[in-house]
Amino acid sequence: MEPTYKPIAVIVGDVVDSTKLTSTQFEHLLERIKSIQTWISKGHSANAHSIERGDEFQSVVHDIENALRYTIIYRIGIKALGKAFDSRISFAIAAHAELRESVSESMGPAFVLSGRGLNGLKHDRLLFSSDNVALAEYFDLLVKYLDKQLTELTARQCEVMLPMLQAREDLSISELAEKLDIATATTSKSLKASGWPLINELNCRFVDKVAGLNYD
Repeated sequence: MEPTYKPIAVIVGDVVDSTKLTSTQFEHLLERIKSIQTWISKGHSANAHSIERGDEFQSVVHDIENALRYTIIYRIGIKALGKAFDSRISFAIAAHAELRESVSESMGPAFVLSGRGLNGLKHDRLLFSSDNVALAEYFDLLVKYLDKQLTELTARQCEVMLPMLQAREDLSISELAEKLDIATATTSKSLKASGWPLINELNCRFVDKVAGLNYD
């Protein structure tokens, strides 16, 4: 067991109505979750993941300022697969984790908070918590608004927004249009309808707040 006193983020989620998916849909879902986890690992070499029963996923995130970004990528990456796909996700930031080689066997406040949050989700699909009370309170309402916005997105809007979140550097509308092989006007319209500017602003605010956390 490797104890760490630095804060980590834990993202835990499950797929809504996964039992209604066809075997082909389930394979697409599994492939998408694995690709998202591979991408998150590029953000920090210590980031680790698990998939349980094919429809439950978990990520341990050491670059905690990117936790919201990764969470949104999980949500819209799954929704982009089609109308039948969505997920419930709870993520938390806390210190004093006990990390094991297996993510599912690791322990600590971030694991407890994220797991408890997921179990408590009823009508909502997204929740943030932290052992830093001020941080949790600051983002509580903002994440609820974000949840509402993401829930209303179409699969097409999610597909258009995903590369913007995964880009290591800012993408222009024309670059995004070329990447997706669709018209620039269509790309711009889809991004605007998805609420991308506000979602991006919220993510930037999260990065600023979390990067300044002091656990000394």
